[in-house]
Amino acid sequence: MIQRRRDYGKREPSRDCHKIYIVCEGKGTEPDYFKFFEGLSSNLQVITIPPQDGTDPIKLMERASHVLISDERTYSVEYEHHDTVWFVIDTDTWEQEGKIVSLRVFCSQMNSNIPKTFDEIKIYNAWNVAQSNPCFEIWLYYHFYENKPLEDEVEKHSSFKEYVHSAISGGFNFERDPVRLEDAIKNAERNYLTDKENPQRFTTETFLLGKEINGFVNTDLKKLRNKIR
Repeated sequence: MIQRRRDYGKREPSRDCHKIYIVCEGKGTEPDYFKFFEGLSSNLQVITIPPQDGTDPIKLMERASHVLISDERTYSVEYEHHDTVWFVIDTDTWEQEGKIVSLRVFCSQMNSNIPKTFDEIKIYNAWNVAQSNPCFEIWLYYHFYENKPLEDEVEKHSSFKEYVHSAISGGFNFERDPVRLEDAIKNAERNYLTDKENPQRFTTETFLLGKEINGFVNTDLKKLRNKIR
């Protein structure tokens, strides 16, 4: 199990803290990454919801519906505290199969229903998609690099994940490297381009989620970054 370094400390979330629910495809990389931010701020609670019965966007949508909005839900999205839900997904073949479009439509519908269900709460983007092309590892890559990978360099490796592991000396360290969040946001946003609604190859929308997290932990991350230099 990945654990943040002892000197990073951990704070209990306050009763009215902002919650970010992250519904992801992976059971390892994504939960390991977002675990770093748990407890950094008492005003933020990061809750990762890994897949259960499948990893395609439709299965993740069903998983989120069961865990967050069904009568048997485990958690509650508190719109009065501007809680958010993020589907962290890879492009894979889901784009060609139209499953990502269905997920985006679901998020849009959920957002539009907020003021209909809760009279005093204005519409906001509570339900969101953070899509990476080709996979979540491009987000890890941008913690260290300002520019997109070169296609010919990527092709020297058996997979994009292997390429990123090679490009980051020693591989991505989940106990330390998420402290580079601000760099990742800047680098990923600078290179972000879309083809219709989908991120182009070697780009990711995860910087949008990164910005939300950073708004709560920025000061703490700067202190931690000074410690590990």
